[in-house]
Amino acid sequence: MNLPDPSPICCPVCREPLALQDRMLRCANGHPFNVAKEGYINLLLSHQRKSRQPGDDPDMVQARRRFFDSGAYAALTDAVTQLPIIGKDAPSVLDCGCGEGHLLGALSEQRDGFFCGIDISKKAAQLASKRYKRAAWLVANGMRDIPMADASMDVIISVLAPRNNAEFSRILKAGGALVLGVPGKNHLIELRRQLQFSSGDFQDKADDAAAKCAPAFSEAQRQTVLDKVTLNREQIADLIQMTPIFWRSSDEAKAAVMQLDQLTVTVSFTLLTMIKPQA
Repeated sequence: MNLPDPSPICCPVCREPLALQDRMLRCANGHPFNVAKEGYINLLLSHQRKSRQPGDDPDMVQARRRFFDSGAYAALTDAVTQLPIIGKDAPSVLDCGCGEGHLLGALSEQRDGFFCGIDISKKAAQLASKRYKRAAWLVANGMRDIPMADASMDVIISVLAPRNNAEFSRILKAGGALVLGVPGKNHLIELRRQLQFSSGDFQDKADDAAAKCAPAFSEAQRQTVLDKVTLNREQIADLIQMTPIFWRSSDEAKAAVMQLDQLTVTVSFTLLTMIKPQA
């Protein structure tokens, strides 16, 4: 792991910068955090968790990894990695709620810069750090105090993840960009109908996300990502397992859907680029 100097990663106890020493991150006050064998760092303090295993469970994380690897969300990956706001001049990018690391990992493999992913799931950080070696991976609660320095990041990505807009504003540099990814109109509508779940669209999601960012951010761009994908039985099962919206579907409906050999679905996302004002 290569950290910029000064380090943008902060001690979750005292908020002093963490420096890498051998296989450990340590702050000026001596608080130590080991680098796991996979390469991630666990900065989640005991009072910041609500359960013994917070975040996505291992089965959900593995389903997400398989689904992204299958290419079903390739349109989303391409859109994120080609965002012009990220630029090519060694940016610093934080992915908050990074999951198993697919989006940030793809970015880190295509560009130079400092890339850091945060997720509350230890299993997600393990998978991310084992595959994507050009990024730093942290276990932390992105809805609490994020262990990153003030005005340390050029770009923050939050795709299909909870958002901590106050912390995002603190961490971003003046003029920095917050990229939000939310479900777009009719996202997975065919599958939701099969599951007898709400078949309404998500057309208000982007407006709601933008409104909640004001006045700390102003909207600079809104991009629609739209694709049609034919899923096989394995992809359908992984998508159902990895997507929280389907938890409320009945077991009978999910069992029936997972007997399908294939299903063509609408893949629809909206990417919002929000800019923090110049100081």
